[in-house]
Amino acid sequence: VFQGKCAMEFIDRQAEIAIVHDHLTRRGSSLFVLYGRRRIGKTALLEHVLNAFPSAAYHVATRSTITDELARLSQSVAQAWGMALLEAQPLSSTEALMALLSEVRDPAVLVLDEFPWLVESDPTLPGLLQAAWDKAIQHSKLKLVVCGSSVSMMEQILFSSRSPLYGRRTGQLRLGPLPVRELSQVFPWSPLEVIELAALFGGVPGYLRHLDPSIGLIENLTRFVLKRGEPLYEEVPFLLREKLREPRVYYAILATIAGGARKFGEISSKVGLDRANLTRYIGTLNELGLVEREVPVMEHMPDKSRKGLYRIIDPFVATWFTLVAPLRDAIERGIVDALFNAEVYPRVTRLLPMAAEDVIRELLREGDLEATPSFDPVFVGRHWSPTAEFDTVLLNATRDQALIAEVKWTNQPVSFRTLDDLRRRVTNEPAFAEIKCSFCLVSRAGFVDERELTSDEHIVDISALTWNP
Repeated sequence: VFQGKCAMEFIDRQAEIAIVHDHLTRRGSSLFVLYGRRRIGKTALLEHVLNAFPSAAYHVATRSTITDELARLSQSVAQAWGMALLEAQPLSSTEALMALLSEVRDPAVLVLDEFPWLVESDPTLPGLLQAAWDKAIQHSKLKLVVCGSSVSMMEQILFSSRSPLYGRRTGQLRLGPLPVRELSQVFPWSPLEVIELAALFGGVPGYLRHLDPSIGLIENLTRFVLKRGEPLYEEVPFLLREKLREPRVYYAILATIAGGARKFGEISSKVGLDRANLTRYIGTLNELGLVEREVPVMEHMPDKSRKGLYRIIDPFVATWFTLVAPLRDAIERGIVDALFNAEVYPRVTRLLPMAAEDVIRELLREGDLEATPSFDPVFVGRHWSPTAEFDTVLLNATRDQALIAEVKWTNQPVSFRTLDDLRRRVTNEPAFAEIKCSFCLVSRAGFVDERELTSDEHIVDISALTWNP
């Protein structure tokens, strides 16, 4: 713990640590790719693993000139590998770097963090690395790790069949958010509170580390999000400025979607962009993992569906645009506390039900709730049609078994009549006519009545939920 906030250790990262360590200890050379969105913990994971490799060289690209990048990289390599001459005479070109790496004979590790930025500085780098790899590096003992937070750029540079480096990687790992259940290792709260934490912040260590586990969720919001001077207050504008050339346009699109416009035409009208431009901007937001086009989970050809709705899929970005963006004037003037009852709390209570549905879907998929499906869920999402709407649907690979769940995220206990109504609505929905269905009712605040459940019925009382350590 530092400054009253939580120090995010490697919670549930043991599998990831083992993967990276395994590739760095194998015989021969390796070209390992570690990637994932910003703030997900890639650098921290690498630094943790590299504690076992004291002579590893680590370079973080900064979007500088290639001359500056090579000068700093030379210093890192010289100090880690004990090359005094290199420290006195830094590398003068990318070709010189490849020549150096091609001469490595002893076991060595080099990490190139923010690799896409290094490629920006010298676009010839992938081709030069490919040539050096094929000729010499692959036959050496050099362990090369390339890392980046631009998922689309990493995939384009290293995984695309058009890239010079295609087929050269010896392993890869895309680092994702921390599982919901594992957050309780840092936040000693009830499962209900941890679920709401995940609903508003996601499992991104870079966000969660700014919070204080010793206080509640609402107080964390007011202290560390709705307050000038706090990193999370400026996180989203900073993210857009860092990653995008036209942050104002992307800001407007995200604010519009957060405000309830989910259809393409409605977003286009409110933002003032034609179809071609909006398609391009939304495509970029999708590549960044911020926005997705959601279609009913029962659609067999989602790419061709005309029922697509757009939504913000990063929980904290959705929270920021729901709470911070509309209240920035009040926050800047320091009067947001006076507006808590009238503005802040109502916005939180409107946001949480839909945000919690996403978390419940994940918990059902992972088998972390009592209503574990009897099959392996492959397709998970919402379903809607002109005649019905369902919060959560889990389908098996052959789409002939389904678990349909209704999530009631209120302070009031729920009646079992809701479960009966769910069964009736599913039975009357043509999309489920040929599917073996089971039914689940999830309540934040328990139930007002009880009855014996049939074999295809499940209930989950989140208020009584316990997770074993």
